[in-house]
Amino acid sequence: MIRYLAALAAACLGLVLLAANAEAQAPSTGESLFGVFRPYLVELAGVFIAALAAWLFKLLREKLGIDIEAKHRDALQAALTNAAGLVINRAGGLAGALALPNANPLVQQGVSYVIDSAPDALKHFGITPEEARRVLTEKLEAKIGVLISTGAAAKA
Repeated sequence: MIRYLAALAAACLGLVLLAANAEAQAPSTGESLFGVFRPYLVELAGVFIAALAAWLFKLLREKLGIDIEAKHRDALQAALTNAAGLVINRAGGLAGALALPNANPLVQQGVSYVIDSAPDALKHFGITPEEARRVLTEKLEAKIGVLISTGAAAKA
């Protein structure tokens, strides 16, 4: 598709240049063939350039939109994982016995960490602190489950 558009652009540009060259060499007494078609070619080239610019802008916007969303997602996941590790580290050897009610001060600190670490990601996805607390609690339960199953909680 890009090769086709590039070839079409080169052809339009070539015709415009040929028309200008042919008009400059035409005798002053008559009208040249390219002189007749030149206004149409210029209009066609303008439309083509505008369409190409719009297509490139759309492509760039789609590409950057995907990159921005991926960056927000990665930042949010990293913040949640780090917050879960922070809570488990602060709980120390009691991580296996850690109760996870919403009022737990360690969970509150973890949520504060997520809010401070990835505010743009939370805003982009429309995640409230309550939803962040719920997701963090799920991550904590999963991490604690891994710690208990591997016996790492007893070693900490």
